[in-house]
Amino acid sequence: MARGARLLLVLALLAALLAVLLQFYRLRKPRLWTVEELSIYNGTDEGLPILLGILGYSSVFDVTKGRSHYGPGGGYHHFAGRLQSYVLVPFFNFIVVDHMDASRAFVSGNFTGDGLTDSLQGLSSSEVNSIVDWRKFYFERYM
Repeated sequence: MARGARLLLVLALLAALLAVLLQFYRLRKPRLWTVEELSIYNGTDEGLPILLGILGYSSVFDVTKGRSHYGPGGGYHHFAGRLQSYVLVPFFNFIVVDHMDASRAFVSGNFTGDGLTDSLQGLSSSEVNSIVDWRKFYFERYM
């Protein structure tokens, strides 16, 4: 093979590799969601994925493979299509980002009314850490 042809082949392979890497980056780049956008993906429309957000707008996970858990009638359906976000907690520097979520329910087990709240006020540091651990779980299982 001529030297020029080899160079073109190498450049073509590098271009293809770059295209694949850019596509991977685009897919992994966090997207910011609004409450209204996310609420559509609550599992009631079987043609759409089921999404769950925890600890902020950019930590949204596609939990569709767990439809039996997160879809209608599933034990965790109350989390689907919601942002589980956070509020100001001393020493954690968290900020309020949403009022339609259920972060507290991750540690309280209260999945009704007052339990489906974003307020972490009054939770112990170990309870807040438990919510952070749930976020790690979703990263490991659904990313």
